[in-house]
Amino acid sequence: MRFYTGLNAAALPDYSFRHQSTIWWGMAGLILVEVVVFATLIASFFYLQMQQPVWPPSGTRAPSLWLPTLATLVLIVSALPMYLTDVAIRRGDLSPLKIYPLVSVALALIFLVIKVIEYRDIGFRWDTHIYGSIVWTIIGFHSAHVLALVLKTLVVTVLAWKGFFTTERRVVVTTNGLYWNFVVVIWVPIYLTIYVASTLLAKS
Repeated sequence: MRFYTGLNAAALPDYSFRHQSTIWWGMAGLILVEVVVFATLIASFFYLQMQQPVWPPSGTRAPSLWLPTLATLVLIVSALPMYLTDVAIRRGDLSPLKIYPLVSVALALIFLVIKVIEYRDIGFRWDTHIYGSIVWTIIGFHSAHVLALVLKTLVVTVLAWKGFFTTERRVVVTTNGLYWNFVVVIWVPIYLTIYVASTLLAKS
């Protein structure tokens, strides 16, 4: 009985990349679906706000801005190493692919740690009231995306160390960077909704 012992990267076929690849279009389709889901969650937040006489509910303080703002800056910066990786691999330099994504992973983990610290002392749970339910749902959904992205990027990095990627065979790197950018960009309206809008549009 034969067991898998490894794969010769040179034996892998070359694939097209960017919009010429079905994998790229698959990722674009996934992102489109998730944009709709996040947009629905954000719209639900404002709908629930309009239905309530007090928002956030009595006894619940509007969230502080400094920790979420710090987390936002960290997440935005995490997109830079991914961008530099894509630029490098397109010009034939594969060495950043083994290091730069790990920097992005470290920054994403810092983002998640900040979220844990923030929501450990937030003062309400997901079942406390309707405000808590929608806030925890949105934050939890996005944090799950960040965690999944970290795991996916670690897999891509391991494959990079094994020599699976070349300048021509880079569609997985490209789509991983595309999804990373999506997770970063979609956080901006979430930040503006939960933190800025909760402060500026609070009803009492």
